[in-house]
Amino acid sequence: MKALNSKQFTGAPKQLIIKRLINAPIERVWDIVSDHEGMTSWMPMIKHVDLKQPNQKGEWGEGCERHCQFGSDLLEEKIVHWDPPYGYAYMIADMHIVKNHLGHFQLLETLDGTEVTWTQYFDPNGNAIKRWMAKNVMLPSVMKKALKNLEKKVAV
Repeated sequence: MKALNSKQFTGAPKQLIIKRLINAPIERVWDIVSDHEGMTSWMPMIKHVDLKQPNQKGEWGEGCERHCQFGSDLLEEKIVHWDPPYGYAYMIADMHIVKNHLGHFQLLETLDGTEVTWTQYFDPNGNAIKRWMAKNVMLPSVMKKALKNLEKKVAV
C-alpha cells in the first residue's frame, strides 16, 4: 500500500471523511471503484464519464484525465495516485463550490470485508451560503449515498 501525501497535491484542509464497511473482498470492491466509466452506476449525479487522456504509459491509472458530468457541472479530474487494490486519489479543477480539491478513496481489507474511506480535501468556494451548503449538506449527502450504492453494486 502506497501512502498518499495530500500536501503534495493540495494545501487545502481535510474537510470530509465518510467510511463504510462493505462485506466483500477488496479485489471485488477495487474492480468497481477503479472502473472510471462504471462510476455512473453507483455515484449519485454522475451522468457520464468521458476518459480524456491516458497516462504516459497509455493506461487509465495515475496521470490519466477524465471528465465527469455531475448534474449540470462538468468535473475535470486528474488521477494523481493509483494503488491497486488499495485506492486512488483524484483532483478536480476549481469549480464554483470548491477549489484546491483532492479526493481519496482508500480501501482496507478487514476480517469482515473491505473498509472504504472517502476523504475530501478542499477550500470551499463562493459566498458563505454556498460554502456552508457544499461542506455540510451537498458533499456529505453525495458521499454517503455513493458508498451505500457501492455496497449494493458490489453485492450484485
